[in-house]
Amino acid sequence: MTVLYLPGLDGEGFCAEKIAQQAATRLEVFRYPEGLPLDWPSLTLSVTARMKQLGTRLLVGESFGGAVAQETLLRHSDALSSVFLLATFPVEPEPFAAALGRTATRFLPKAMLKPVARQLAAWKLAGTMEGHDREKFLARFAEVDHAELARRLELLKGFDTRRRLMDVKLPIEFAYGTRDRMCNQPDLLKVWANVPGCRVHAIAGYGHLVSAEAAPEVARLIDDWAARHAATDRLDC
Repeated sequence: MTVLYLPGLDGEGFCAEKIAQQAATRLEVFRYPEGLPLDWPSLTLSVTARMKQLGTRLLVGESFGGAVAQETLLRHSDALSSVFLLATFPVEPEPFAAALGRTATRFLPKAMLKPVARQLAAWKLAGTMEGHDREKFLARFAEVDHAELARRLELLKGFDTRRRLMDVKLPIEFAYGTRDRMCNQPDLLKVWANVPGCRVHAIAGYGHLVSAEAAPEVARLIDDWAARHAATDRLDC
């Protein structure tokens, strides 16, 4: 079975690669539009169009991609059967860090942006990741087009789905690492606990990149989720 995977802020699918090595479910990584300002209406339409091409109604969203998945669900629920959210948030996370990133992109010369991007990623994203995988992720993040990072951060300004999620009728699953300082906050966890029909999975000992660090467990959760919704997915497609 194929599901569409919305990657994090870098758009690189680093975590998806780790999960794909362990999962029976095929993860097709979505490529965010580049070179244009982003807005929720056009971006979510692009997501549903790609889902239609793949013949799937199942959507996985990681971090920034989880925000995109939520907006897609809320705007185009008729195109989906279920959503699996990984290490994401129902309200704009870390506004201060995001503002630093947007400011750096506007005013710093390109030569200085790579180390700044790397430092911000190490500070807020890499979390508990260690060793070769940490270095690989930070190196790849530093090479991402910084103008694209700024566009994605701009899209998250004022992002807030907390009230709208309470009206969702489709099943949602949410998985996070217990050492993720961005997602493991009592007020945010309370939101997911109150969303009708939402299953919450706490993965002990991992940070924001839990999808890469605990790839076997995350892959199992995604496989189980996809299998449960496989009949609906085939019927509706």
